[in-house]
Amino acid sequence: MLTATLYGTPTCRRYQKMHKLVLDEAARLNLSIEINEISETAQLVQFSPLSLPRLYINGNLVASQNPPRVEQITKIFEQEKA
Repeated sequence: MLTATLYGTPTCRRYQKMHKLVLDEAARLNLSIEINEISETAQLVQFSPLSLPRLYINGNLVASQNPPRVEQITKIFEQEKA
């Protein structure tokens, strides 16, 4: 099972886009995924506010600030699937 962790504020449009990209691509590839959403201030202070939102997949940083391209998510998921 894949694990995605999102750091940021759920009301942020970039955060929402990252969340949707991960869910949509996992569904398209028929992969099970667990999404952890970290939005508590105490946990976000370790990052610069300018680097949020952040997306990690299986512990590896995939995107910071701007959502990744769909192709990037697909490539990561396919590597993990193999």
